[in-house]
Amino acid sequence: MARSLFIIRLVQTFPGLEGYDAVLDNYWSAVKAQVERHAMTSGPVKRVFVETVTGRGEDAIVQLQQMNAQGASFVRGLVANGATVEEFENAELLAELIDWGQCASQSLMSDKVREVVQAGQVEAAGVRDDHLQKRLNDAIQDDDVAVVLAVSPQIPIPDRIERFIVSPPELDQLERWLRAKMEEARREMMEQAQRQASGEAAEGQSSSGGLWTPG
Repeated sequence: MARSLFIIRLVQTFPGLEGYDAVLDNYWSAVKAQVERHAMTSGPVKRVFVETVTGRGEDAIVQLQQMNAQGASFVRGLVANGATVEEFENAELLAELIDWGQCASQSLMSDKVREVVQAGQVEAAGVRDDHLQKRLNDAIQDDDVAVVLAVSPQIPIPDRIERFIVSPPELDQLERWLRAKMEEARREMMEQAQRQASGEAAEGQSSSGGLWTPG
């Protein structure tokens, strides 16, 4: 008896970025449509898992709402149709991995300290991966259809669970839109720096009168 899992990218939000909400809404609408099409043959979604969120049920949805309103709305729709939001992350394991990541992001001068941080990060990631796999394996029952909202595409999935990656064209459109915005912001920063440098040079010439006088 098959167990099915739909893997959905939990795309990062950027509050205040003009035009992004519309692109993000298109992505989640496409995700919803794709999952509903599969549900017509595989059955309705029974269980929902959310990466980086602790707790279960409404508590988990509230946490998700704070970081991704569109994703929370999608999950609420699944719950309205009978799905249950399962506990996925272990809070202590997640916090440890985040802390190691913050240490690794620092400019560490000591090779010894850097090796300790890298080893700690690898070990914490492995323990967390084992926990996530066990949660999926224990919670997803025979003939269950489940959904995981994943921050990372490398999220560990147990064997003997049929997986479907939900990747509508709108995801590629969203990523291309973000890249274009980032390039636009980079160009604006460069142009601003050039204008500032030109203005400082002109101010320097003005203050000296543009003339050389012997000392």
